Amino acid sequence: MTLTVFNAVDEGGRVLSRVRALVTEELRALGRPDLIDDAVLVASELSANAMLHAGGIVAVRVARVDRGARIEVHDATRIPPVVARQSSEAMTGRGLQLVASLSRRWGADPTPDGKVVWAELSGERRSSALAPEGLLAFWDDDDWTADGGSVARYRVSLGDVPTSLLLSAKAHVDNLVRELTLAERGAESNVSGELPPHLASLITTVTTRFSEARQSIKRQAIAAAAQGLTRVHLELNLPASAADAGEDYLAALDQADSYSHAARLLTVETPPQHRLFRHWYIGELVSQLRAAEAGLPAPPAQPFEERLLDEFDRASRGQAASERAARLYELSAALTGAATHEAVASAVLEQGVAALGASGGGVLLAAEADRLVVPGTVGYDETVVDGMREESSDAELPAAVALRTGTPVWIESRDERDRRFPELTNLERGTVSTCAVPLLAGDRRLGALRFSFPQPRLFDEDERRFVLALAAQTAQALDRAQLYEQRLDFSRRLQRSLLPRRLTPPPHMAIAGVYHSLGDGAELGGDIYDLWSMEDGRWGLTIGDASGTGPEAAALTAMVRFSLRALATRAATPASVVEQLNRALLGAELGGFDGERFCTALFGVLTPGPTASVVELAGGGHPSPMVRRAGGGIEEIPVGGSLLGVLDDATVGWAIVTLEPGDTLVLFTDGVIEARRQGELFGVEGVRGVLESGPSGAAALAEALEAAVLEHTGGVVSDDLALLVLQATGDD
Repeated sequence: MTLTVFNAVDEGGRVLSRVRALVTEELRALGRPDLIDDAVLVASELSANAMLHAGGIVAVRVARVDRGARIEVHDATRIPPVVARQSSEAMTGRGLQLVASLSRRWGADPTPDGKVVWAELSGERRSSALAPEGLLAFWDDDDWTADGGSVARYRVSLGDVPTSLLLSAKAHVDNLVRELTLAERGAESNVSGELPPHLASLITTVTTRFSEARQSIKRQAIAAAAQGLTRVHLELNLPASAADAGEDYLAALDQADSYSHAARLLTVETPPQHRLFRHWYIGELVSQLRAAEAGLPAPPAQPFEERLLDEFDRASRGQAASERAARLYELSAALTGAATHEAVASAVLEQGVAALGASGGGVLLAAEADRLVVPGTVGYDETVVDGMREESSDAELPAAVALRTGTPVWIESRDERDRRFPELTNLERGTVSTCAVPLLAGDRRLGALRFSFPQPRLFDEDERRFVLALAAQTAQALDRAQLYEQRLDFSRRLQRSLLPRRLTPPPHMAIAGVYHSLGDGAELGGDIYDLWSMEDGRWGLTIGDASGTGPEAAALTAMVRFSLRALATRAATPASVVEQLNRALLGAELGGFDGERFCTALFGVLTPGPTASVVELAGGGHPSPMVRRAGGGIEEIPVGGSLLGVLDDATVGWAIVTLEPGDTLVLFTDGVIEARRQGELFGVEGVRGVLESGPSGAAALAEALEAAVLEHTGGVVSDDLALLVLQATGDD
C-alpha cells in the first residue's frame, strides 16, 4: 500500500504525471502489470474529476484487493461525484462513465475532511457494481454533507423546470468550470501566463463557492433524464450560508460572461435562457434561505415559466423602445437634409406610421388663411386628404384642436371619438382611434401631427412619449425649413438685384445672359454680368467673379458692378477702368467684412456697327473669352492680367475683338470651365465643343452651354456660373 500526499499549489500541472507514475510502480510491485493500462486511465480520470469538481487531490492510494487492485483518490470536499449524462454540449463529465466501464466495481465514501472515490480492477470482464443511480442516492445521506449534519439546513423548493434546459445550463457551467480550472492549473505550473488577481478570484468563486447546490441540481437533472422525465421538480437541502455563496457565484458567472464575450475564454457566452434560469433559481434560493434563517415562512417560489413570461414582456417592451429610439435616430438623420415642409412631412410620417402601426398619418400646418396646409400624408385615400385640405383651423377635429389649444389629443375608442369629434366620422369612416399633437417651436404653434388607427388603441406612456418626441423633432425641422425657405427667397431676390433686370440689345447685336446659382440657390455667389449704354453710341459690358459666398460676396459683387459703371464714365480706356477698379478694391471699406476682397473681371467697351462691331476688352485674372466665327472656326481671345484687389501694381491685360455679322463673342466665369464630375473638368474644350455644334442664336447658344455644363455635373454645380453672349447681326 502506498499513500502519496499532493500539494495543489506546489505540484500544479505535475499532479497527473505523478499519479500515473505511482499507479504504474505500485501495480508492478503487486505483480499485476496486466492492470497498468486500465488502472492508469482510471486513476487519471478520478484525479481529473477531483481537480475539476472537488477542490483538488489530497492523496492517491493503490492497494491489493481480492482478484486485483484498488485505486483510491482522496479529495477535499464531501460532495458526492455525479455521473454526467452523455451530451454533445458538455466538455466534462465523461470520466466517471469511463471509470464505471473499466472497473469491476467502484464507489465513494465520506471522510472527515472530504471523501474518497475508489475503483477496483481485476482484469476480468468489466461490469460496474455501482450504477450512477447508486451514487445519486448518496445525496440523501447526511454523512455526505459538508458539515456532517452538524449545521442547520433548510429545504428549498424551486418547483418544476424543463429537464433539457437544466441539463444544458449545467453543462455550460461545467464547461466553464473546466476551463477556469485548467487556466488556474496552467498558471500554477508555469505552462501559461500568470493569472490577473481579479480572474484568479473569479475562478475560486466559480469552481468552489456554491458547488454543493450546483452539484445537487445537476444530480437531480441527471436523475430525471435517466427516468425519461421532461421536467424536474427541484428540491434542495442547504445551509443558510448558501445564500451568500449563491450571490457571489451569480456575480462571478456574470463576470465570466464578459470574458467569454470578449473572446478571452474558449467557452462561449452564456445563452440568454441559461442566464435567465440561473438568475431565477439563485434569486429564489436566496430569498427562501434568508426567510428560513430569520424564522419566517418561506415566500412562494415564482414558477420559472412565469419568470420567463415576465422576461419576455420586458424584452418586448425593450425591443419596442429600442426600435422607436432607432426610428427617432433615423428620423434625425433624415431631417438633417430636409429643406422643405414636404420633405419634413415625408420623413416623419414614414417613421411614425411604421413604428406605431398606424393606418395613416398626416402633417397639417397653420397658414395665414383659415385653412390648414397639408404638406404630406401617408396611408389616407384622396377623399380623406381632400377633407384635410378643407379643414379649418376652427374645426372641431383633432388636429385643429391640438393646434388651437397647444395640447395633445388622444382618442382611444369609437365611443370617445363619437362623443368628442362627431365630425371625424364623416372625414374618416374607418378610423376608430386617433392622436393629434401640436407642433411647437418655442411659443409658436406651427401645426399638428396626427395618426389614425382602425381599432381601439390605448396609448401607453411609452407610445405617448414617442409621438411627442416625433412632434418635437418635426417642429424643429419645420422651423428650420421655414427659415431656410425665407433665406432662399431672400438670396434669390438679392441675387436678382445684382444682375440687370433685363438686357437691352445694342444696335446690330443680339445678346443673352445666364446666371446659375450654386447648389439650390440658397447661398449667394459672386458671379455677375452686365451690359449698359454709354455716351457716343458705345456700350459697356462686364463679366466677373468676386471672392467668397453669402452676404460678403454679394456686397463685393455689388461694389464691382456699380464701380465699373461709374468708372466707365470718366476713364479713357477699358484698361484704365480696370486699374482704377483694382485701387478701389484695395481701399474699399465693406462694413463687417474682414475677409479677402478680390475678383476676376473682364470689362469691355462695345462699338456696334452694321458691318462690323468692335469690342475693346481689359481684364485681370479672368478666363479668356471665345469667339465663334460665322464662317466656321473657334478662337480663344487671350486677355490675361492678374487678380484684382490683391496687388497695388496689378497687371491688366487687354485685347480687341472685331465681330462681323454672324460672329458670336462668348464670355463666361470659371464656374463654367471648372465644373466637374468625378474629378473631370468641363474645361475650355467643353466650351469649344458646344460652340462648334451648338445653335446659332445668342439666346439658344447660351442655354445650350448652360445645359451642357449641368449635364456634365449631373445637374448640380458646386460653384455659381455666369455667361454673356453677344452676336453681331448687322441688322438695324
